[in-house]
Amino acid sequence: MEEKKFTLFGTDLQKIPCFKKTFTISIYSGLAAGLGCFLISSKIKKSADVAVLSFAATTLGHWIYCRHKWNKEYQITEKMNSSLHSVMLNEGKKSTNE
Repeated sequence: MEEKKFTLFGTDLQKIPCFKKTFTISIYSGLAAGLGCFLISSKIKKSADVAVLSFAATTLGHWIYCRHKWNKEYQITEKMNSSLHSVMLNEGKKSTNE
């Protein structure tokens, strides 16, 4: 079964860390804010403006938070991989000398 790819300008967006979660949360927050504003004020234009602004603010805020968190985890993983690699090399040298 062939997987469907979601591409934009030749980039597979599913491979970008934090993309799916950020936009899912942002869409739901925009809908909730717009609907909530409409139920309170009954003004369509104001509700649409609130929905768009909520979407944009949530996207920006969550993207920055998620990428920062992902970057910290990536750096830790890289340090662990390099440490493990050096330990494996040193253990290989010790076992041949014995």
